[in-house]
Amino acid sequence: MLLKDLIHIPSLKNARIAAGAQGLIRRVSSVNMMDAPDIIHYLKRDELLLTTAYAIKDQPGSLDALVAHMADAGCAGLGIKTKRFFEEIPESVIEEANRRDFPILELSLEYSLGEVLNGTLSRILENRTDELSYALDTHHTFFNLILNGEGITEIVEKLAELIASPVVILGSRLELISLSSSQRPHIPLLNQCIAQWQSFGGTAEAGVYPIETKTGVTYAMIQPIPTSQRQGYIIAFVKEKEENKLYSLALEQAANVMGFELLKSQAVKDRARRFKIEFFTELVQGEIESEQEIVHRGKQYGLYPADAMICIVCGRDSDDADPETAKDHGAVERKAREIDNLYRALTKEYAKLHADSVLFTLKDKFIALIPSKALIGTGAESKVKLAQQLQGIDARLASSQEHVLSFGISVPFTKLADIPTAYKQALEAYRFGRSHNKQRFVQFYHTKELLDLLKLIPADDLKEFVEDTFEAWSGIDEGEQREWRRTLKVFYDTHCHIGETAKQLYIHRNTVLYRLNRIEQLTGAHVRNSADSLRIRMALMIKELIS
Repeated sequence: MLLKDLIHIPSLKNARIAAGAQGLIRRVSSVNMMDAPDIIHYLKRDELLLTTAYAIKDQPGSLDALVAHMADAGCAGLGIKTKRFFEEIPESVIEEANRRDFPILELSLEYSLGEVLNGTLSRILENRTDELSYALDTHHTFFNLILNGEGITEIVEKLAELIASPVVILGSRLELISLSSSQRPHIPLLNQCIAQWQSFGGTAEAGVYPIETKTGVTYAMIQPIPTSQRQGYIIAFVKEKEENKLYSLALEQAANVMGFELLKSQAVKDRARRFKIEFFTELVQGEIESEQEIVHRGKQYGLYPADAMICIVCGRDSDDADPETAKDHGAVERKAREIDNLYRALTKEYAKLHADSVLFTLKDKFIALIPSKALIGTGAESKVKLAQQLQGIDARLASSQEHVLSFGISVPFTKLADIPTAYKQALEAYRFGRSHNKQRFVQFYHTKELLDLLKLIPADDLKEFVEDTFEAWSGIDEGEQREWRRTLKVFYDTHCHIGETAKQLYIHRNTVLYRLNRIEQLTGAHVRNSADSLRIRMALMIKELIS
């Protein structure tokens, strides 16, 4: 309890406040008597010390040091019985106490120190009993709301009623979750509180904090909501800077019950989301083949047939830059929270596109299935428009949540059974962007050319194919081999047209015929045969690729 309330008990009501009146708002948790000069080594925070000053009667200067040590230790105050060993409290002690706002009480002679000690201890214990009873009653009140099926909104209203002050609930990122209606806070005041809070790092311990406004200073009593993963806050706007213990207890009990309710609500959401992830994991991996089953199971997640859809794979650049997650449990939990927050943010962003999107996660990637016609239309500039929309999402989330994103996009599809193929296309487009060291990109899937396919084959296998194809050329002069390769390339590029080949090589058509006949005679290959020509043409392409 506060010292200003304790001095009203019978044994202290006639005590005189000799110094430090501004410090009467100090909390008193215990009371002790000074019977030895070394008491300064055993001082406790929030402790009220009673003394006759007998232990230091021959060392008046020691009282100055005692007051300084008590103020530094956070003690509640000092009660001195004068007219016995000290006729009056020295002026230097009073000046030191006033400078530090440290209360000094001149005790009345009509009560002994023992009576004062017993009276103060009894009142402190009574106050603690009252506080405990109040805490239990408040806890039961809030908990009964939960048992009756009520939620956060009803708890906020009851709390505002109990403390007769506006109440606000903020999430872990200081987003508004709920506010009282019966005691509605001024929104500008709330915004000022959040802005001031963010300037100090966005976190706060339980306590009373001043909020500076244009019209003066008001006070915010803050109580963190205890949860294992996500922490929110209760804020009550009060008129006085002194912490009201009963109000503090009410906020603490409300926070405990809200923490339980938030954990329960989150557990339900996590379970539903886990089922959702399991369904879509089976779907994109091709484990659900029936269109009817996809429609039946997918409708509970908002997945319905559409004229045309696209699949978008989104990932954070930071995850791909450092794929090895730290081994400690804290880092894993932190990443899980970041993914969860980003999932909610992307859900809101896709909703702004006015398309019935379905969003789910696979590991650290975010996959969206979106009706393409509603999103990008059918015009020639549709891809440009979609890229701009996704880049806008990246810019907004980079600003608000410091997430830098990249996107891979499939070609449109019409059947839900084609989702696995679309997912592979979007993922392949995303990985293509990553393989080229791009950042903050929007990559559309495109069908691979022959060279793209050849690049997927190991280099050793390609080299072996070339060597096997041109094995019969080994005895030919290197200069003549280069001439043959150039002639064959132009010959095949002109669709085996002798005249056009001669024209592009600036030689006579008979020279072309001579070279082709010589190749066939010396190597045994038939350059006009479909099988041989295909093999030679591929070998020429691969040789150019690997060299």
